[in-house]
Amino acid sequence: MLPTIAIGPASLPTYPLLLLLGYFVSLWFASKVAARRGLNPDHFYNMGFYAVIAGLIGGRLGHIILYFSAYAADPLSVLSPNFSAVQPLFAILAALAAIVWYQRHYHLPIPALLDSLAGGGLALLAFVALADGLNGRHFGEPSMMPWAIYQWQVARHPVQYYELLGLLAVISGFWAPLRRWQPGQDALFAAGGYAGVRLLVDAFRADAATVGDGFRLSQIIAWIVLLVVLLAFYQMASNRDHSNAS
Repeated sequence: MLPTIAIGPASLPTYPLLLLLGYFVSLWFASKVAARRGLNPDHFYNMGFYAVIAGLIGGRLGHIILYFSAYAADPLSVLSPNFSAVQPLFAILAALAAIVWYQRHYHLPIPALLDSLAGGGLALLAFVALADGLNGRHFGEPSMMPWAIYQWQVARHPVQYYELLGLLAVISGFWAPLRRWQPGQDALFAAGGYAGVRLLVDAFRADAATVGDGFRLSQIIAWIVLLVVLLAFYQMASNRDHSNAS
């Protein structure tokens, strides 16, 4: 693990640094996908800026709503620069609302937009997996494999790096057919690819949430996503065959 990195006299946490780096790389990759889809790449840098601002404001408002009594006792704490006082679900919803507003304002074609966002999302998830690995988050089950890594004196599956490798493979498969596939198909491939990665990797994850008789919730969701993606591709292929026949 490498929770901090020394830069001169300063010791900086790797987790937020990698998330920040991953965010900028995701915007860059989304802009490259956008260019291949005929969109202006600058849209994605602008959209990313609006999404971050909306996410921070929405996340803080969500935190205020959930912990209103604490903020009522100390109103100035609303202005605190503490990033832990951000409610993730509210932040995500606010960021998505900003993206929807931007799409409607500039009339961006939704299939091409989804392809670009999916590419950026895959890049960001790869950095999240790396950050998790360096910080020991979402660790694996005990393992006797030669590539196991030690965490808390226990040899474990390096599930974070399994996920990272899987995501890199999905990104490679995502980029190659961009010029051949119709807009929207790459977004489906990204969703199905990530679901496949989680389906395989989470079998070795120690802290996965379970439901019922020990079924892993993430794998259930992954199965559903994979089924939807496969049905969508099947429907597209059927429509194409009917068009060719006519």
